[in-house]
Amino acid sequence: MLNHIGITINDISEVKNFYQEILGMKIVKHFAIDKYLSDQVFQINQETDVFLMQKDNMILELFIHEDTFPKRYDHICVSVRSRSNLIEKAKNKKYACKIIPRKIFDLVFVMDNAGNKFEVKEK
Repeated sequence: MLNHIGITINDISEVKNFYQEILGMKIVKHFAIDKYLSDQVFQINQETDVFLMQKDNMILELFIHEDTFPKRYDHICVSVRSRSNLIEKAKNKKYACKIIPRKIFDLVFVMDNAGNKFEVKEK
């Protein structure tokens, strides 16, 4: 039933650098929401660029906004064939990676520069 997840990023270069090159997503659509609609829906009174990104069945709607947000629990979990390949790509591009050792299995998170967290599981 899930259609897409909308998240905010701070820099348009993240579309290519993180979402395309690290997560392997493709741009499905690029558009802008005007000030009026942005204010009506999100209470943010400014025109905002939006990128609709997709990989397999996962669709993300990326809103470009320069503000950063406080600490939060939200994250997106993705499954990949090789966690080590994704971690290596992310580290090579200077993206934060957190590996939390555990007895059963390690938890792995990668973060874009806006602080969006992606838990990475292996298929």
